[in-house]
Amino acid sequence: MTESNLLKAILQDIREIPPLPEVTTKVLQMTNDPDVSAAELNRVISTDEALTANVLKLCNSAYYGLPRVISSVTQAIMYLGFQTVRNMVLSTAVDHVYSKVDLSAYNHTQNGLSEHSFAVAVASQVISKRLRPGLGDTAFTAGLLHDVGKIVLAKYVRGSKERLIELSGSPHITRDAELEILGTDHAQVGSQIADHWNFPQELTLAIGYHHNPEDARGRPLLAVITYLANNVVLRLGNGLLSGPVVLAISEYCAEATGYTEETVDALGEEVRGAIQSMATAANKGR
Repeated sequence: MTESNLLKAILQDIREIPPLPEVTTKVLQMTNDPDVSAAELNRVISTDEALTANVLKLCNSAYYGLPRVISSVTQAIMYLGFQTVRNMVLSTAVDHVYSKVDLSAYNHTQNGLSEHSFAVAVASQVISKRLRPGLGDTAFTAGLLHDVGKIVLAKYVRGSKERLIELSGSPHITRDAELEILGTDHAQVGSQIADHWNFPQELTLAIGYHHNPEDARGRPLLAVITYLANNVVLRLGNGLLSGPVVLAISEYCAEATGYTEETVDALGEEVRGAIQSMATAANKGR
């Protein structure tokens, strides 16, 4: 297949991706409406029993440290707020999407993309609390969706896996190798998927430039946070067949965030603890 035909096929695959579940879409809309009440949001979420159960499991994880057991979605909203519950709903929907695709060619274990992306979402929140607290919920979403492009590219990667690994120099396929062989990369494709799902431009930019935030239009901090969170989680090895992957922190990221090779490992340990306390409950729901 020529590069032109390959790109056309990839674009068609993006167009054919189904929308997010109706309940998820409705929750995303409602949590952006200041006039929506907790009772109204509860009614929508409660129509999906599996979603409700997963939200409650996440609420009762050690990560949130709530003083009592949460037994209803309404209580969850009261204690944690609309945006945190929104993130839980989105996590459940994205996990379902990721679990349908064989991503072993991308060095992911079974359900590894879900594990990696959830970890990057948590890491993004940890980092944003230090750099810009108001970005926390948006950073979580960017982390959760940063590798969504892999669900489209996986089948093309499988067909060129040996060449991609050769160019990458390891089982962890690099963006440069994707561009060389496929003419695009998972970040660009992910940005298009996020746009297809009607996410705001700030998120599509963060997803599209999570490997090269210095090239993003306006150089948004969200792209830098996603880049750093991904780097930290790769070093932890969550969801990877090969185990930990260490990539150097870019000079641009170090200048933008203040994190360096000397301090990022300490950040990694903080992120590991946050991921473990939250993932324990999340895994029980799978």
